[in-house]
Amino acid sequence: MKHIVVLIIIVFTFTACGTKQIIKNEVLEQKENNVSKLYSKVISLSEDIDKQEAKKFSQEVIFFSKKLAFEYEVQTPALIHNTLINLGLKQRGLCYHYANDLLSFLKSKNFKTINFKKVIAKRGEYFEHTALILTRDDIKFENAIIFDAWRDSGELFFSSIKDDNRYKWELK
Repeated sequence: MKHIVVLIIIVFTFTACGTKQIIKNEVLEQKENNVSKLYSKVISLSEDIDKQEAKKFSQEVIFFSKKLAFEYEVQTPALIHNTLINLGLKQRGLCYHYANDLLSFLKSKNFKTINFKKVIAKRGEYFEHTALILTRDDIKFENAIIFDAWRDSGELFFSSIKDDNRYKWELK
């Protein structure tokens, strides 16, 4: 009986360690996959977008979105987090906090071949929403890439404006 207990403890110990590593690998793989998808979207917008800049942007905006969620102590879906802010239980993490902080961060990187602008959906309504777009003068508004760190609580959502079925965007 004693041997069975020891065997069970050993099995659970190694299984748990293996599971943690598998989860860590899956998270890293997901992040790399998202970086690749965003990078592909960015460079497809214009021949004049520098590929190194697009890669740097893709990596950093995904990382910084997660960092903001951590700093804002987001542990719930976005609308619940908003409620916690409105009740005074949390300080930051509304959509415009994400948009403003991301915009400041991206401007500090001094990208030369891509620009960022704020956009708004449902202007003046109770559920007004703010996010950012990646654009250039040679890109039509509907083809610009929306990136929204609030929507999925720090997991960066990105899409062309025309393919975003959840919101109808306009420049802020």
